[in-house]
Amino acid sequence: MRVAFSDYLAELGSVPAGPGSAACFDLDRTLIDGYSVKALAWEGIKSRTVPLNRVAYQFVVFCGYSLGRLDYQRLMGATLKDLADLREADFMRLGERAFERRVAAKIFEEARTLVAAHRRLRHRLILVTSATRAQAAPVAATLSIPDLRCTELEVADGCLTGAFKPCYGDEKRRAVLDWLAEQGVDASRTYFYSDSDDDLPLLEAVGKPVAVNAKPRLAEVAAERRWPELAFVETGSPTGPPPKLEAA
Repeated sequence: MRVAFSDYLAELGSVPAGPGSAACFDLDRTLIDGYSVKALAWEGIKSRTVPLNRVAYQFVVFCGYSLGRLDYQRLMGATLKDLADLREADFMRLGERAFERRVAAKIFEEARTLVAAHRRLRHRLILVTSATRAQAAPVAATLSIPDLRCTELEVADGCLTGAFKPCYGDEKRRAVLDWLAEQGVDASRTYFYSDSDDDLPLLEAVGKPVAVNAKPRLAEVAAERRWPELAFVETGSPTGPPPKLEAA
């Protein structure tokens, strides 16, 4: 059900405080406006890390994924194949530049407010996304979200191999449930904010699912199950320089 953000914040302010609850945040279209992989691709073009013809192919694949015509595995395979043999440290720097030049200004102001509200309540915070660490870590650092679960890239001798361990669908659900167990937090006291029905396995696993800028299928599910549905629209740049990252 559609809920005004101000009303949602007011209701959130009345819930029990303390580290016995958790808030999990998706990245693309939830914390930021759009997709971080596009920013990474454009930065790859600018730095000549990826040939222009390969970026064009990646863009076609990405559009297919956005329209629901291709699956996540093919999207990631197309994106990461061209990064094989790139040094991990260089990939992380690529992510830093993409964040500074293209992503920082796309963070939703409502997302900043929401994360801060959960922090004031002393809830455990985690960013969980199918994006890579290079895409997600700068956002987590800027929003002071201390934990991150994401798609991890295989590294050999300091270089990317093109293989990856996904954080998507059931893998994302398992990653969060394992994290909750480590934190000693029950799933019934956990919020999860997401835009996509791809995240239904995790949305259904927590006690407090919330749709944000929901895609049509998730909007249908949220309406049927009377999950709160929020709309984030305002964006802006953070103050200060972007955080410096290190390879994991």
